[in-house]
Amino acid sequence: MLHASLAGHPPRITFTNDFHELVRGDLAPGRTVTLRYDPLRIVPKNENYTFGDPDQPIMAHVIFRPGEPATTLILLSPSGMLESPDIDTTGAGDMLRAEFVIPENAAEVMMWFTYASPVSGMHRDDDEARNFHFGFVSRQIKVLSATVVDSPNGDAGIFALSVVTVAAVGRVIVRFVGVNDPAAPKTELDLRRTGRNENDWPEWELTDAAVPRGAILRFKMYYWIGSIRYKDDNNGLYYLAPQPAPEHVPAPPMDLARAARAWN
Repeated sequence: MLHASLAGHPPRITFTNDFHELVRGDLAPGRTVTLRYDPLRIVPKNENYTFGDPDQPIMAHVIFRPGEPATTLILLSPSGMLESPDIDTTGAGDMLRAEFVIPENAAEVMMWFTYASPVSGMHRDDDEARNFHFGFVSRQIKVLSATVVDSPNGDAGIFALSVVTVAAVGRVIVRFVGVNDPAAPKTELDLRRTGRNENDWPEWELTDAAVPRGAILRFKMYYWIGSIRYKDDNNGLYYLAPQPAPEHVPAPPMDLARAARAWN
């Protein structure tokens, strides 16, 4: 089984001003989530707005189970009001923040944002009325193996991918691109459900995806629970196939080891 990056790390969701939503850490029930949001996503460009102004608040609305009322959070500036905030499209600059705890019985994290402009009225940032949905990846999907093998006649490669999911998942796709071939197109394919593992998790496989011989692939996955699509991009680092060989650091020369012992 492939180990996910940042497993066990505190979860964080960042909404950047170029309209990306970045999940880092282990988003799961019982965890405290740091929410980071760039107001340039929702404040009209031609309106005056001071970063972190409490009189012009931006609100986050979060729902954890269908039919439940939303939890409303005020996004605040940790540094107070800023006339010249550090603007960064990757989310590394100044961001409004809030924290919330995911209940143990949560089914997902669904959210949207609102801003009541004193000039132009109410604005929403809600993924074009779909709202933003985040699943609990570490508890819902796991990569068992990912590799590239030679085809039977040896003139091409085959991308072989195996994952398991919780029973509620109804579809899994993989999106991949060759990192050692600049001209390689992005490809998206469905995995086929094949059975269940020893823990009764459904198994899904991709076994016939033709790729160039010797290809190194970078991939992420999407999976559906009901009509909602969730993403597993390995905390933004993506997965690799085949997996790189583990690094082996050679032992220090005996003379160096003896010198170190003598120094101590």
